[in-house]
Amino acid sequence: LSGFRVMAVDPLAVAVYGFFQRERVFEEAGHYWEARVIRHRCTLEKRCVKENGKSREESPSGKEEEEAIRVDLFDADGDKYMKYLMKLDSNNCKEQDHYKVLGLSKLRNEATMAEIRHAYRQKVLKHHPDKKKAKGIPIPNEEYYVCITKAFEQIGMNEQKRKAYDSVDEKFDDNVPTEKTVSKDNFFKLLHPVFERNKRWSNIQPAPGLGDTKTAREEVEFFYNFWFDWDSWREFSYLDEEDKEKGEDRWERREMEKMNKAERERRRKDEMKRIRKLVEMAYAKDPRISQFKKDDKDNKERAKIEKQRAAREKIEEEERKKREEEERIKKAKEEEQRKAKEEKEAEKAKKAEAKKALSEQRKRLRTMAEGNKYWTGVDVGDEVVTMMERIERICFQTAIDDLTALCDRVEKVVLDDDAVVTIFDELEGTTTVKKVKKVEAKPANEEKENQKVTWSSDENTLLIKATNLYPAGTVERWAVVAEYLNEHRKDKTGRPKKEKEVIQQAKLVQALGLKAVENVKEAASTVPAPEASWSTEEQRKLEVSLKSIPASDPDRWTRIAEAVETKSKKECITRYKYIVDLVKKNKAAGAH
Repeated sequence: LSGFRVMAVDPLAVAVYGFFQRERVFEEAGHYWEARVIRHRCTLEKRCVKENGKSREESPSGKEEEEAIRVDLFDADGDKYMKYLMKLDSNNCKEQDHYKVLGLSKLRNEATMAEIRHAYRQKVLKHHPDKKKAKGIPIPNEEYYVCITKAFEQIGMNEQKRKAYDSVDEKFDDNVPTEKTVSKDNFFKLLHPVFERNKRWSNIQPAPGLGDTKTAREEVEFFYNFWFDWDSWREFSYLDEEDKEKGEDRWERREMEKMNKAERERRRKDEMKRIRKLVEMAYAKDPRISQFKKDDKDNKERAKIEKQRAAREKIEEEERKKREEEERIKKAKEEEQRKAKEEKEAEKAKKAEAKKALSEQRKRLRTMAEGNKYWTGVDVGDEVVTMMERIERICFQTAIDDLTALCDRVEKVVLDDDAVVTIFDELEGTTTVKKVKKVEAKPANEEKENQKVTWSSDENTLLIKATNLYPAGTVERWAVVAEYLNEHRKDKTGRPKKEKEVIQQAKLVQALGLKAVENVKEAASTVPAPEASWSTEEQRKLEVSLKSIPASDPDRWTRIAEAVETKSKKECITRYKYIVDLVKKNKAAGAH
């Protein structure tokens, strides 16, 4: 034959293909080269090469295949095996154990592709019908050899087909222990082999194992995270009940494929539930997880206690700082109060000393005046009263320095009445000038406010009526009384009465001993206008009586009223109180 060379006979090629393999002279390029690669794969990736005029088999990598074949784990090929082959049905090869047919029942899914090919070659060399005929061995049924070919086609030629068969291998134990059978003592003993069996289905290899009691927490957590996110390659296409290739048309084949996919999906979900149940049961029963949870709880409790302690210490620290700040503020305040008290006491002592000195100078002036008959030359008379008022006015209106200087000057001319009067005139002139300047500095409305307040009989009547209408306890009583008085008085040309003025007049009415009576007009008529109803003669008699009649006399005011003649006892008392208030006001004004 042109273009071909006869090569050494390959027994395996003759057994499989029944012809001599020839080496074709070709260029390694294009479609021809691709076809040659496919052909070499179909011939178990073996090819013949020439070396020094001799031919030998070489692997695709150019080196002899050195993968170890575990022949000792292959099944024995004897009468027992032959009886098993004769029992198989070549028309129902799907139900047979492909690994057992090839003599790999001990290795099963652990067998490598090289071992499967090696086992298949052995079976072909021994059980091929042509081989047996050549040896003269009778063959009762040649169909048994089809079972060997189908087994190799399923697990030896295509990795995907092998996975499909391995996924439903009847020798695989799908059982999962129940929760009742698993305890703390037998946890690792029962579940360790279960996880080891199921690791083969993982797409990610190597899959983590269950471990033991000494396994680190990170590894345990990684194990459960891996199995909870289980990713399996196991599929159930081998169990398809409908063979779509037997469909009469494409519509029927599509319906068959649809039914097969639905059944595969159902089995896949059942498988995921099985793995999920296994992992959840292991997680619930794992003593390591219980210990981890307990440790986490203890750590959480310790962290909580530590947090509470830190919060408590923080609060205590804040309270301590707050107390220290309060103590500091309190001490500063006490120190400030102490200094203020000392200053106040010093000022009070200074005022008391000044008051005492002023009182001494006043007493000194009064004593000189009394000893010299008020520099009038007579014992009793209008001149004496006028001079008395003048001296009292000087005492209450003159400052301590001026009063001391006045007393010193008066002592030098104490026997010269005219000189003393001249000194008084000079002093009063100076005081008048000061007062005039102060008055000029005040605004006009203030002068109007400082005008003397007069109370008419009608206003006194309204005051008594208003105090009866608005008794004690009324909200803002005196403001209401003042408003009522200003609203109902007859003469509204004068300045409206203020709240303080109403209170002062009410006190005066109370001092007269008046109470709420039915005849308001009669009661109001008894209220005098003390500053307007006393003449100079009545005033002089009152002053003389006050000096001559001692306060220890129980009938003092009766005798004073008899001395004044034109005034009653109550009127004398009221006038006296009015003078005392006037003196106090002048004294307060002089102090300011």
